[in-house]
Amino acid sequence: MTDLFGDEKAPAPGESQEGRRARRAPAPRPGGGNRRRRSLASFLVMVVILGGLTILAVRVIPPLFESVADPSPSQTDYPGPGQGSVVVDIPEGSSGAAIGQILQQAGVVATVDAFTSAHTANANANSIQPGAYDLPMEMRASDAVNALLDPNRRADTRITIPEGWRSDQVYQRIAESLGVELSEVEAAAQDYAALGLEGPPNTNPEALDPMEGFLYPSTYVVPPGGGPADLLKQMYDRSIAELDALAVAPEDRLRVLTEASIAAREVPAESYGQVTRVIENRLLPENVGDFPTLGMDSTLRYSWDRQNPGVQLPGDEHNTNPDPYNTRLNPGLPPSPIGAVDNVAMAAAVDPEEGPWLYFVTVNLCSEETKFTDSGRSSPRSGRSSRRGTRSTPRTGASAERTSRSRHRSAGRPQPLTGPAPRRLRGARAAPHLRRDRGRGG
Repeated sequence: MTDLFGDEKAPAPGESQEGRRARRAPAPRPGGGNRRRRSLASFLVMVVILGGLTILAVRVIPPLFESVADPSPSQTDYPGPGQGSVVVDIPEGSSGAAIGQILQQAGVVATVDAFTSAHTANANANSIQPGAYDLPMEMRASDAVNALLDPNRRADTRITIPEGWRSDQVYQRIAESLGVELSEVEAAAQDYAALGLEGPPNTNPEALDPMEGFLYPSTYVVPPGGGPADLLKQMYDRSIAELDALAVAPEDRLRVLTEASIAAREVPAESYGQVTRVIENRLLPENVGDFPTLGMDSTLRYSWDRQNPGVQLPGDEHNTNPDPYNTRLNPGLPPSPIGAVDNVAMAAAVDPEEGPWLYFVTVNLCSEETKFTDSGRSSPRSGRSSRRGTRSTPRTGASAERTSRSRHRSAGRPQPLTGPAPRRLRGARAAPHLRRDRGRGG
């Protein structure tokens, strides 16, 4: 019979069954035990390597990701000089630490501590002004402090409006500062909706500018991209805020601003309260016999200077010019304020000093010493020093915070004329009792 496994050898004669089994079993391969030991060692080495890699990943990789956004813990300051550009806004009243936080978040400085230390070390650091600044990123902290002190780094525009300026002067400065046409500023001043108003703040048709007196004198910051309307709205809102702080009712705002503006044109700040009392006294019904008109030369000068820039006001205009702002010929207050006033002048109009005064005169033009009296005959004089008009340049008064109570307007006070009147037309000579005001002062 043929063997199914043709390769099996026939048993040798006399071979036992055990011998045949042993011959059939496969012979052991050489080195088998060593191979098992090597496999176990390799497995243990791999476990150790994987464990080490895991620990390395946990400890090393996260800080690598964090360093993309923030400097390493050991890097407290950038070496500088910086790269790129970013605009940062520094709010008013920010401390060194607050500024450092803003700059660190914007990528300008490496750490808040580095900037705070540099801020403390710089003697001028407290002079940093609020506003927008165009700064490089990754600056040295000390360089960042110096950059904030550099006016050329400002990304916004700062505009200062002095007290006493007429609105046309204000518009001219805005146009020059923002680099726009004057007509654009004037148009913005008449766009009451853009200013947040329902209409003009002064509806008297004889007013040369309805915004006159409502543009508060101060220093303003126009942010990048801001225009005339943004600035005018700041000025108007500030004026209303100051009036509200003095508890001035909306219906009394125009009167307060008008009286305040006359005082600011006539005398130094320390005499504002006395001049506003003179105005109040002259407008009382019981004094209409002596004062049928207010008789303040500064009001006509305002109108003349606005409409005739660079032309000197002739002396006889006060007694002949029927301009609505001529308070020698027209009763009551002028149609509008005659300049920008701060809260000091406002407070003087809200709460004038107590006194019977009807006249005032400047007895020393250098020191601007002014005397007040209730009698024209006893009015103090010093040669030609009596004040009949206003100064040719705007007065700038100190801006101090005051609070005061609001006073109601006196009943029966004469009101400004409301009918249209031609500008600068000469009329008949004033009556003698009007010319008598020449020696009154004011």
